[in-house]
Amino acid sequence: MSGLYIHIPFCARRCPYCDFAVHIGADDAFRRGYVASLKSELQSTLSAHAEQDGTAISTIFFGGGTPTAIGAQALNDLLLFIRDHVQVARDAEISLEGNPEDGSCEEYELLLSGGWNRLSLGVQSFDDAVLKTLGRCHSSAQVQGVISAARSAGWHNISFDLIYAVPGQKLASWHQSLDRALALEAQHLSCYSLTIEEGTAFAHRVERGRMETVETDVQAEFMEMAQTTLAIAGFERYEISNWARPGFECRHNCNYWRGGDYLACGCGAHGHRAGHRWWNERAAPRYIQLMQTAGSARIGEESLSAIERLEEHVMLGLRWREGFDLKALSQTLHIDARGALNGRLDDLLKRGVLEMCDVQNERIHLRKEQWAVADAVARQLLV
Repeated sequence: MSGLYIHIPFCARRCPYCDFAVHIGADDAFRRGYVASLKSELQSTLSAHAEQDGTAISTIFFGGGTPTAIGAQALNDLLLFIRDHVQVARDAEISLEGNPEDGSCEEYELLLSGGWNRLSLGVQSFDDAVLKTLGRCHSSAQVQGVISAARSAGWHNISFDLIYAVPGQKLASWHQSLDRALALEAQHLSCYSLTIEEGTAFAHRVERGRMETVETDVQAEFMEMAQTTLAIAGFERYEISNWARPGFECRHNCNYWRGGDYLACGCGAHGHRAGHRWWNERAAPRYIQLMQTAGSARIGEESLSAIERLEEHVMLGLRWREGFDLKALSQTLHIDARGALNGRLDDLLKRGVLEMCDVQNERIHLRKEQWAVADAVARQLLV
């Protein structure tokens, strides 16, 4: 399975918690220049994939930034460009990120006719006070409008991003957001605890004592509320931060968590193939310049050792329901995967922290009751 990630960096403004590769205030000429550079990178990347691999692309994900900022027609042109240069599976999952303040019924109809089949909206909250704290441009009422437009256009696979443990946020507010998301019949929910990333506006506020972080035990209460509420509604928690109705899991992200291969184009994009990683220039102006002068915006790459790849598989596997398969890892990486761990595996299995869900293949996963401490368990296994 091969995925393709495309980064569109444009945003109306930078949210105070965001550390993604975004570009603020681009005019039409700059956006056209970026898309032209993106097409140049896509052409070389997809041609190389066709020659070296030849497999069909199974998932395409346009993220950002705000991909819908370049308009439905430009997005459809890019998708058609991709199809002209690489084989895309007939049942490919083709995802598009957008913001609730963007999009009309006509635009969503155009996108759907262009081949997109999954919409991921950065809702974040249905509480206007929380949205204000997060620096979002939209209101909760606008979410209702954009969902109505997308549904009227014929979209049936819609995901919401939600953020919890925001300073000042109450559990009642979080419960209301979950209820509203369910009432709007989202098929998929990504629920993230607010993380204070270094260099962001929120990080500066914390450093200056202008904002307090939410304690870990309180964050756990928010997470437990999400699990209880969504389980009752029939959602399956298939990864620590992701819930879906049966059949609506994000296939693109599942490929990441399996340690699969994926191509990546655009500023700040990261790709992976069989333990080899590469990444592009983050700043959009510099990305364009590099594509125009050097024909490539790649600024770094690395090849992981077998042990590093094992550690990554274990860390990712502890975060989602499939876990990790020791026999398959031993065969793929040409090492004794069980022996390479630090000897705590059997103890964690005996204590019921980990569970052997497939004895024949030695597939192990973290019991869902322990998902809140996945990082701590990973440290025990890998240190």
